[in-house]
Amino acid sequence: MKIAKIGKILRDRKAVSPVISVLLMVSIAVVAALITYTWVTGFVGTTTVKAGHAIQIQAVNLNDTSNVVKVYVQNVGDGPVEITDKVFINGVAYTNQTTFGTKVLDEGEIAYFQIDYSTPGITGGEEYTIRVVCTDGTFTEGKFIAPME
Repeated sequence: MKIAKIGKILRDRKAVSPVISVLLMVSIAVVAALITYTWVTGFVGTTTVKAGHAIQIQAVNLNDTSNVVKVYVQNVGDGPVEITDKVFINGVAYTNQTTFGTKVLDEGEIAYFQIDYSTPGITGGEEYTIRVVCTDGTFTEGKFIAPME
C-alpha cells in the first residue's frame, strides 16, 4: 500500500511548465549570441587592416625632457595611405607638428611625427596610449611606457 502511494505522489508531480522552458531556451540563446557578438567585435576591432591598408607604429620616444613625443609610423599594407594631421595620446587629439612633405605614405615608407605634449607633461613610468589614424579609417594604436629618468 505504501508503494502505491509513493507512485501516485511521483505521478502527480509536474515538470517545468512549457512557458518557463521556452523562456529559458530563448534566454540561453540570447546570452550565447551576446557572448559571440562581444568576442567577434573585440576580435575585429583589434585589426588595423582596411581594404589592404595597414600602418604600424615602429618607435615612440617619450623620454624627451622638452616634452616632445616622437612617433615613427610605417605603411605595412598594400598601396599608399594618407595620414591625418592628428595623433591621439590617451584619447586626446594633438596636431602633428612636423611636416614631412606629403602625408601620403607609399608601401614600406616611414613617417616621423613630432608632437608637443607639454600641457600635461610626460611622467616617467606612466603608460601612454598612442593612436595614429589614416583618412580611410585605418589606424594603429599602442601602449607605451615612458622610461624613468
